[in-house]
Amino acid sequence: MNVLRELMQGEQDAEKREVAKRRAVGMLLHDVLGDGTVTAKEVRLYVGGGEEDEVPAEDKVDLYYSLFKRIGYEPEMYKERGVVHIKLYGGEAKKFAREALPYLLALERMLEVVKSDEQIYSKVAKLTEMARAEKVKARVEGFTVGKRPRARLVVEADGAAAEYQIRLVKGSAVKLRFITTDRAEAERRIALLRAVGVRAEVKKECSRDVWYIDVSTNALAADSVHEEVRKAVVEFLKQCREAEALEEDAYRYLAGKFERGMPEWGEIRFSVKLTKDGTVVVQYRPSDPQSFNKAVNFLRELGMRDSCEGEWCFVHFTAREPEGGRPGHVYITADGLKYIGWLASRGDERAQWLKETLLKEAERKGVEVRERLEQYFREGEIWGSVKPPIEKEVEVEGKKVRVRVEEVEAWREKGEKKEHLVVRIRAKVVEGNSEVAVEKEAKFYKESGGRVYGYVNIHDNAEGGREADYARTAAVLEVLGIEEWSVTKERGKPKQIKLTGGALQKLMNLEPVCAALGICR
Repeated sequence: MNVLRELMQGEQDAEKREVAKRRAVGMLLHDVLGDGTVTAKEVRLYVGGGEEDEVPAEDKVDLYYSLFKRIGYEPEMYKERGVVHIKLYGGEAKKFAREALPYLLALERMLEVVKSDEQIYSKVAKLTEMARAEKVKARVEGFTVGKRPRARLVVEADGAAAEYQIRLVKGSAVKLRFITTDRAEAERRIALLRAVGVRAEVKKECSRDVWYIDVSTNALAADSVHEEVRKAVVEFLKQCREAEALEEDAYRYLAGKFERGMPEWGEIRFSVKLTKDGTVVVQYRPSDPQSFNKAVNFLRELGMRDSCEGEWCFVHFTAREPEGGRPGHVYITADGLKYIGWLASRGDERAQWLKETLLKEAERKGVEVRERLEQYFREGEIWGSVKPPIEKEVEVEGKKVRVRVEEVEAWREKGEKKEHLVVRIRAKVVEGNSEVAVEKEAKFYKESGGRVYGYVNIHDNAEGGREADYARTAAVLEVLGIEEWSVTKERGKPKQIKLTGGALQKLMNLEPVCAALGICR
């Protein structure tokens, strides 16, 4: 009711009415996401009433219908099985989606991370797609150099058109700008920008009735922006280069951003280098808190951890905030690089972008750097990709045997001094006409400093004694990809197989092991 009153304010309160309209759109969007449906060309709100409702259904219907009408819509309305349907169709639905776009973009970013409600998420995605313009054209006109190159960027979207000033600013950046004393015209031009995927807002100068739109390089180069608009900006950059106002290297860098389209998180730039001992170092050195927080939040949103508790906790990155004029750092660990490889292989778009960006950076440093980085990614890509049964023929101590790994279980087990990762393997080993069931437990633990060790016990009471038990266990380990270990003996016979962290890396390919460590979720 308050919103309706504000919408009915006189012409002298036009700004209040505009604010009230935006509030009304937000309220209606909230109700559509909760009690409505969205299809490719339709937005529908269902209004019913129950015994516990304080407001009768008829009053709610009148309120919703009046609200839609007051903000410029022509909704259709009918009743079916005691529920009133209020419907926007075609152009009306698209108009609502575009006016709701600022709310939708915020929801889209949040739900992309938490996916807290799949039904709401699908409605947000459909409305966001509906808001996009279908027929888009863009061109640059009236290029001049002066102190700084500038031109008019003309954008046409589904029959509507608007002009904006585009200019090259200090530091070889591009800025789109529009300024006016007409609030309604500012809102029209921002609506058109949103329809072509530009994320921007109308702002008001503090001391004057002047409204303006400022769009930064990154917002204009975002992959959400229609390709035709980004092509027009590249054409502007070409004209700047031809006028010798933009150097070749700067042109290639900027044009590349617009041609590819930048993800929202795309300004985070990690360096990649190789140390003398062959370790890959991947780090970002932000000089300000904003850049630092952006990088840290980006990695956390990927599910990467910079701290955790427990012996089997994997830290994916470490971070230190800039302080006292010194740059900070965000350092991705080896486990973090493997995790990025795993997540990218599961289709996560942000992880795929980060992986490709790091590989390109590594390639600039040399073939060896790229190959070493790829090795980390490959190790992560196959985490959790193998599920029993696994059957294979191997050769142990000169004899060929066939092994069938039938089941693998894994869990963490707290002991008096250490927490073990236990991997239980059930298999059958066939040699000639003989088949023997094998059940073994590989127990892994961490020493101070994080080094991983493990062991598998060999038993006297196994069929054929310790030597036969060792041979069968060795065959099972080989089938699981473990090729190196050491053996402790007692009275000349094997007593225990000693494993290292490399063995655990091979076992991480097994889905139960990966899940027990909290990675493959």
